Amino acid sequence: MKASEILATAASRTAAAAAGRHVLLIQDTSEINYQAKAGRKRGLGKVGNGSDVGLFVHPVVVVEAEGPPAILGLAGAMVWRRHKAKAADYQSRPIETKKSHRWIAAAKAARAALVHTPMATMIADRESDIYEVFARVPQLRPEGARTHVLVRCHHDRVLGDEGGRLHARIAAWPQAGRTCFELDARPGRPARDVTLAVRFGEVTLRQPKLGADPKDPPQIALRLVEVREIDPPAGATPVHWRLFTTHEVATLKHALGVVELYRRRWTIEQVFRTLKSQGLGIEQSLIADGEALENLAATALVAATQVMQCVHARGEGGHHIPASRVFTPADVPVLAALITKLESKTPKQKNSHPPQSLAWAVWVIARLGGWNGYASERPPGPITMRNGLERFHAIATGFALARQ
Repeated sequence: MKASEILATAASRTAAAAAGRHVLLIQDTSEINYQAKAGRKRGLGKVGNGSDVGLFVHPVVVVEAEGPPAILGLAGAMVWRRHKAKAADYQSRPIETKKSHRWIAAAKAARAALVHTPMATMIADRESDIYEVFARVPQLRPEGARTHVLVRCHHDRVLGDEGGRLHARIAAWPQAGRTCFELDARPGRPARDVTLAVRFGEVTLRQPKLGADPKDPPQIALRLVEVREIDPPAGATPVHWRLFTTHEVATLKHALGVVELYRRRWTIEQVFRTLKSQGLGIEQSLIADGEALENLAATALVAATQVMQCVHARGEGGHHIPASRVFTPADVPVLAALITKLESKTPKQKNSHPPQSLAWAVWVIARLGGWNGYASERPPGPITMRNGLERFHAIATGFALARQ
């Protein structure tokens, strides 16, 4: 099966889960580096440093906008090998000829796949601070489905209304309030509590001259929310986010809501970590052919997303999520049969989650992955879930064969 077919099947399942909801389309790019096995690979391109061999993946992960940040699935992805370096006139070329067009194409393809989703918000980091993204992705007509954007600012842009630069304009705004939350841990950075000053307002961006397309508007009005960390610990990089959005930001409550949505962007980083270092280990693959590695990357993205769906659904977080979000109808009797084998007589090792819920199913997967079932043990993570899913699918295959 080709990568496009694998991803289309995943998007179809995600569309069913996203029906009737406001969802987040979280997208980002990551490289899959095969330089350590370069002598045994063929047909790959160059990755970010311009010398190592590998390929790129750019998924769109769909996440609940309200309630706990549950993953609904994968709405699509791009997988490619880069064989050419950037041209000398890259900046002045139309965006359709650049790889940065992926931010627009991926968002539009994902939005088109979610046919019964009334509202979606595209979320991306600083690399997607591109004028054409703001001009072409939002769909804000009162009738029909809506598409918003929420993008972290990268450029100190020229403003179109009264002139001047973006950063200076933000600095002149009064502080609207403060907010506190726990900043998630990531490699090289422990979790910590942060206190941030909040500013917000509206800005009008002027179209850049290089590569300007006359079909795009010469100016675009956006709302912007800034949060800046107060008194960060010594040696820590302060949190400082400037967030463009098309959502209404008229009050401090609105501004804080935008910040909370952006914080869910971390979900895609968890998928990447599962894909590479904390679960699937895709960069250790022994497959040699570049096209086959593209197909593997598509399959692994689907699997990494499912692993993180299981991680997020462990415990009460998965009580109101149906098992069908990850598992097929044929899987359910297999899960039920396994519960009778995995439960012990002690109440602490029984599956107490609502039947047919994702938490109910994930209990089985975690037990198959090596978790002992005790609440006092460390909660099962991506590696445990990966191992459990692998064992479950082997068992489910045997179950199906036995019934033929």
